[in-house]
Amino acid sequence: MRLQAEAIRDSLLRMSGLLDTKMYGAGTLDERMKRRSIYFMIKRSKLIPTMQLFDSPEPLVSQGSRPATIIAPQALHFMNNGQVREAAVALAAQFEKKTDDKEAINLAYQTVVGREPTELETKSISAFMQTQAGSYKAAGRNDARKLALADLSQVLFGLNEFIYVN
Repeated sequence: MRLQAEAIRDSLLRMSGLLDTKMYGAGTLDERMKRRSIYFMIKRSKLIPTMQLFDSPEPLVSQGSRPATIIAPQALHFMNNGQVREAAVALAAQFEKKTDDKEAINLAYQTVVGREPTELETKSISAFMQTQAGSYKAAGRNDARKLALADLSQVLFGLNEFIYVN
């Protein structure tokens, strides 16, 4: 079963450490807010695109249950959305303290999908991180490892295991 739109967004913010847990107060239409999704205001003429992408309920009609569509823009959201990237960079800062890449990869998997990576996943992700770090260094970036860890975090956010509950 796939998580609902609000839970996906809230999980992304929580895992990255960006979630503002302040309770109560006015709602907003600002998609960049860091509070829980329940604080989004509903205005029929200005719906939140991210919420619609993951099947948030239509405010004009009552719904007995929510559909769980699977469409390509959902995957593209995790690859190209600025908020997802911001969360990935924030999450990477937590893993950057681990000097060993294998430890960082294990912590990333445990944080995002709640399990340790398989041996094959560890090997593949290590190669991915080396390639990414190499390309960032070639581009003259001093924070190549941190950016490679952010890329890892963003990849993990895009996994089915992140948005589907078994």
